[in-house]
Amino acid sequence: MGSALRTNYAFTHLSTTGTYNVTPDGRGTGNISVSINGTNVQFGLDFVLTSNSHGSISRFDNYGSGSGSIDLQSANLAQSSLAGSYAFGFNGVDSTVVNSLSTVGAFTLDGNGQVTAGQQDFGDNGNSRGLRNLPISGSVLVGVPGSSQLTTSAFGFGTLHFDVWAIDSTHLKFIETDSVGYMEGDAISSTGHTSFPSGPLVLALSGEDVSEGPFAAGGLLMSDGTGQITSGLEDINDQGIVAEAPSVTGSFSSSGPRTVLTLNGIYNGILTNNTLGAASYTFAAYPYDGGAFLLEADNGAGSTFGISGGNLYVQSATSIEASQGYGLNLSGVNGNGEVDSIAQFTTSGSTMSGLYDANNLGYLVAGASLGTGSYSINSNGRGSLSFPGLQVNANSYIPALNATIYVLDSSTALLLETDSSQLSIGTIQLQNPPSGSSMAQLSTARPQFTIVNPVLAAHGSVHLKR
Repeated sequence: MGSALRTNYAFTHLSTTGTYNVTPDGRGTGNISVSINGTNVQFGLDFVLTSNSHGSISRFDNYGSGSGSIDLQSANLAQSSLAGSYAFGFNGVDSTVVNSLSTVGAFTLDGNGQVTAGQQDFGDNGNSRGLRNLPISGSVLVGVPGSSQLTTSAFGFGTLHFDVWAIDSTHLKFIETDSVGYMEGDAISSTGHTSFPSGPLVLALSGEDVSEGPFAAGGLLMSDGTGQITSGLEDINDQGIVAEAPSVTGSFSSSGPRTVLTLNGIYNGILTNNTLGAASYTFAAYPYDGGAFLLEADNGAGSTFGISGGNLYVQSATSIEASQGYGLNLSGVNGNGEVDSIAQFTTSGSTMSGLYDANNLGYLVAGASLGTGSYSINSNGRGSLSFPGLQVNANSYIPALNATIYVLDSSTALLLETDSSQLSIGTIQLQNPPSGSSMAQLSTARPQFTIVNPVLAAHGSVHLKR
């Protein structure tokens, strides 16, 4: 948008107006309008509510696409309510507006919003050399919006400036407002939860492979809580090539809020002659209440391309509620570029039906039928979901949606799309979930696709619809 307006890419404190409408099934549409340098800019919105305080949302117009969450905001938060520890994960691009830039870390705030301790890792265009385990200083101040200055010792970054929107004292939304980079993301309370979690975990990853093409992955891990990943599996969709790594192990060690996690036998972007290669990879992990932020931390400048990041989630159930309504959100890529989908469906036994909307980077599909779908889930919480006969129009890219799913709790599951001409990652969430569900934690650390040039390569194994 900044390029189109021939100005910088950061616009702050813009007055906003708009309208919205919600249908009885929780799906909604709307628009927001802002004035930028005298130009009125309107964004279309498409969303599905899963409760009266949360939902999934996507941009829905002909000029771009994107996915996010919509949350009810607590009013009049006191600065002192933010005192404590937070883990964070931000994604975007660096000052080139082309190269990917991601960071994960943790900070502790005092009652005045000053950072008293913190650590941070960066990945800049596939490079983490000299960008690992860096100290943080700065501040996070409440307001409408609040503001933050986080200073790192990373060469070329210095002090990063953010606007901060506090959903509540456990969940903060950050968007960068300087010209050093253009990142956004979440900080989640980690007070009392800085140890690497034990028990069954759900893994979500996305990024660029060694050929700078897109990939996304999901999986299950078992942590003993003391230093070992004793078992696991992983599924990947790398530029339309789908594979499973059936035996994943690993190890981890922690120092303060930072954990170094090594996973053995996973697919993470090695692609040679359309063949995936499994290997060992190391990640910086910063735990929070319900999971951990991840960022690959084993790559150096000039050696190989490729970078990945994502989340771990504590798994508390292996099945989802039957005969209920669910909201779906997926973000990913196809041959047009970014794709974002919103849907609402109802389960009946092992079958599903409902409506979906898709934005294929400006090519819109609205209110289309999902057809009749089906799903099945194994005893470990991993399963499959399929809508084989999507209603399509001239803007459609895929005629069917197929995914591997991983249950987090009885209300929530991670989705990894396994189609050959489109890949995406996202969630399904029970509408009006019972109190105590961990859905709120997933909403703050939503799996998302975060690479810069998300277009599927037209290699031999990918058959594009257009």
